[in-house]
Amino acid sequence: MPSRRAYITTLAATGLAGCLGHSPDSTTASTTETGTTASSTTSRPAVTIEAATVQYAYRHIQNVDWNAIRTADGQFVFVTVDARDADPTPGRDTFTLVTTGETFDPVAIEHNYPVGLDVSGEPYRPDQQDGDPQGWVLFDVPAHLDTAPSLRLERDTDSWEWELNTEKATAPPPAWEWTVSAPETVAPNETFDITVSAENVGDGPGTFRGAVNFSYPLYRPKGFDIVLDLGESGDATVSASSDDADPGQELEYGVRTPTEKSSVTVTVVSESSSTATSTESTS
Repeated sequence: MPSRRAYITTLAATGLAGCLGHSPDSTTASTTETGTTASSTTSRPAVTIEAATVQYAYRHIQNVDWNAIRTADGQFVFVTVDARDADPTPGRDTFTLVTTGETFDPVAIEHNYPVGLDVSGEPYRPDQQDGDPQGWVLFDVPAHLDTAPSLRLERDTDSWEWELNTEKATAPPPAWEWTVSAPETVAPNETFDITVSAENVGDGPGTFRGAVNFSYPLYRPKGFDIVLDLGESGDATVSASSDDADPGQELEYGVRTPTEKSSVTVTVVSESSSTATSTESTS
């Protein structure tokens, strides 16, 4: 069944330290230190750039037991910094992301409980009580940057920069076509698959991130990531079950993606058929 075409001109929430690159959204953190100072006696702050990555969207907890998807206005750039040895400790707002002719201030994470990020750890919040001067700083920048970004730290009249190897920040964004399918009927105590199929119809690589939200037998989300180069297609399969469900009961599953949301309903019957229903993405 044909799917609605939804272009992403925006760039989304786990586990790395030092380097990453396990999906086309992410890039290895490779930094080159540069800097200018107003005083020759000012020493370079003891700040380490541990990771840098670009994501088009991220999952976050919604209504305790479900996931939703937050997409960027342009693209998200996460930069993980370690300033535990710096004296004084730089505040979050002393960092900016810079490219040729453009400067971007950090933004606060819109949802406090992101999941499935390509960077590990917590937000960089040294200004808060018991805040740790180690974590990621988030930037929401245009979907396509002309030059690779650098992280800048400013203190009084001094400034220092770290070049970031984030190739995807200068690449065209992806765009998605997708469908979700599941059996029309299942028997009681049967295990079955919910399949999300996606195609990257955009101009650059990316990861189609989403979640299937369960309401039976418990409220819970199951996330999925489909890594696709431009022109590629792929599937993600989520396992579900009709354990202890009665014939006639309808099991509904909500599907959340970076572009739209949809749902599929599976009916429990005495004897299941092999027919599958394919649901087009809906807004």
